Amino acid sequence: MNLFFDLDYISSLVLKIEHGNVSYAEHSYLQKVIAAQTVINEYQKDNNIVFQKIYLRYYSWLSLNWQKNSNSPREKTDHFLLKNALEKRQSILMPKKDNIYQKPLNHFSVLLELARIWNQPLKQERNSILNFLMFFLERVYGIPKQYIDTIFSLLEESWKPILSPLGVLPNRKFSLQEIEEYFFGNKLKPEYSVQVIPKIDRYFSIIGKEHRCHLFLPKSENFDLFEAALVIHEFQHLLDIDNYENILIDNKKEIMKDESYSKFYENLFLSEKNALNAERVFILGLGAAKRGRFCWLESNLFYPILLLKCELNNLLYGDKATIDFSEMCLKHGMEPLPLSALFEWGAPFQLSAYCAAAMDLEQGWQKFLQ
Repeated sequence: MNLFFDLDYISSLVLKIEHGNVSYAEHSYLQKVIAAQTVINEYQKDNNIVFQKIYLRYYSWLSLNWQKNSNSPREKTDHFLLKNALEKRQSILMPKKDNIYQKPLNHFSVLLELARIWNQPLKQERNSILNFLMFFLERVYGIPKQYIDTIFSLLEESWKPILSPLGVLPNRKFSLQEIEEYFFGNKLKPEYSVQVIPKIDRYFSIIGKEHRCHLFLPKSENFDLFEAALVIHEFQHLLDIDNYENILIDNKKEIMKDESYSKFYENLFLSEKNALNAERVFILGLGAAKRGRFCWLESNLFYPILLLKCELNNLLYGDKATIDFSEMCLKHGMEPLPLSALFEWGAPFQLSAYCAAAMDLEQGWQKFLQ
């Protein structure tokens, strides 16, 4: 098992948490590290015993403390979602007789717990679920209401994209160094390490103020146009850390005191919008034009909407009436892709942040529907 983080430092953060003297930035960074290593472990055969012990210590603390009254609804939300994600992972890895982790909750049970945290009514029927999701997307993810309404309209409609526009995408391969030179140019490049994990199905980064940043990729050479754009996406997150995390840390006490929450919760929508815009500028800057816009919207609006339809169906019916994602793609005139597992591990309706950001950045997105 390859570990990309300093175990002694991670252990010291858990100790700080156990003693109640960890900073917000330190705790946030630790949660990102544990969540990241959980993803990475899926692609590695061996488990590091020391890391597993640290992991268990943090899980034990989380189980005992996530519901404390002193925690804000946002803190309870973050703690609960991470706790359930760790339980999902361990339920797969460990035999039942040896499993000391609680049983992970299904999709609707997760939503029910979140409704309790936010003191909102929720029943397992369509209108109730939609009402809570609308509240959650606006309050927690910071998505503007007009985009929430549009997203839920698309969930109900039988839309199809236009036929793929004519034009050729640049048939060019990029090295990581070329992407770095394009993005950072003469700007001061933040410190980060690149970790290559073959066969991993995603590009992601671990960022934290005053912490070492990490970029996780499936390779370091021969990126096609849209793979290079995903690297650009993560580079933008690296640059944004000082912009949005300073707001969260510096204003946390004031935000919690007046319960306005707005700055605290707009993080996901605004940060993804910034990163998606960096992708879009890169793609269009290389002459991809209309075909590039279409492919970008497919990735960040049309396919995510279909995944949200699957997620909503699961919230309503569980395993009693499953939807085949491939069939849904064909019904909407789109190529079936192996994406249906994506909603299993994210927070509820998290892909809506991408959808809303794509709508905001590409105001003429409706032109790409029949």
